Amino acid sequence: MIRALSSRSMSIGDLSGEFGVSRRQIYRDIDRIQEEGHPLEQSDGGGEKSWQLPLGYKGLPPITVTPYELMALHLAKAHVAYLAGTPFVENLDSLIAKVQAGLPHKVANHLARINDVFVPRPGPLRDYSHHGDVLAKLEKALLLQRTVTLHHIRPDYEESAEHRVDPYRVVFHQFGVYVLGFSHRAQALRLFAVERIVAVDVSDQSFEITTDLNLDASYERLFGLIDEPAQTVRIRFSAEVAYLIKERRWHPSQKNAAQKDGSIVVTISAGGMDELASWVLSWGQDARVLEPLALVESVKSRLAAAIEHYR
Repeated sequence: MIRALSSRSMSIGDLSGEFGVSRRQIYRDIDRIQEEGHPLEQSDGGGEKSWQLPLGYKGLPPITVTPYELMALHLAKAHVAYLAGTPFVENLDSLIAKVQAGLPHKVANHLARINDVFVPRPGPLRDYSHHGDVLAKLEKALLLQRTVTLHHIRPDYEESAEHRVDPYRVVFHQFGVYVLGFSHRAQALRLFAVERIVAVDVSDQSFEITTDLNLDASYERLFGLIDEPAQTVRIRFSAEVAYLIKERRWHPSQKNAAQKDGSIVVTISAGGMDELASWVLSWGQDARVLEPLALVESVKSRLAAAIEHYR
């Protein structure tokens, strides 16, 4: 609370919301801060009273870090190890170094062990180490909400095309990095794979994200990245793999129905039939699509085509 009050003026309501405690408790904390000699300044401002410490106040308590909090930072680093050589990992390394520089001796003794605790085992990786400049400019545009021009190469094309885009989010999916934004050309949301972006020009033009755009809800109805209307999908998994299906949440809408023979029927409401077909095929003989018919036919045709390779 002292650190918050050293950076900005806050009312009792602000503090209560910020720290999740009652207004009565905030009043007690304000009294204690003053009793300890911190020079809180009070202002009315024509409305609710607010408090603030003088700018540049030197009496702030030191930031303390526990070994477990440090472990959480290293866990985050382990999860993004595939982004080595990009601003994401470089900035995280810088943050960890700043934290570790101020560690007390007792916590610092745990560093070697903490570094060895987490072992990332990622799947097939894409090399983003050569996209540092692109990602640095995208970071700036995302932070400042600036329109960008993406020089993007489509698969099987040799020359890049320019896309004027308002970048909304960075999407991480199966160890790939994508930019989700509003395309001025398409007048709709579009997704751009970072490895296909050869250059980014950041403009001085700001943009606002429309308030009626619920990006989280949009992705909850998809199985992967392909934007399609949601359909009811039912898949039966054999008894041999039923425990693997039940142990994971494959989609937010997932419902599991155990069968008498030990198998399980999974029902989800999602779009992205091509991605669903690939997922079903990855389970081989242990998965069978029950509906929709279009997904049944897609899996059948892919299996038939695969068999042709072995005739």
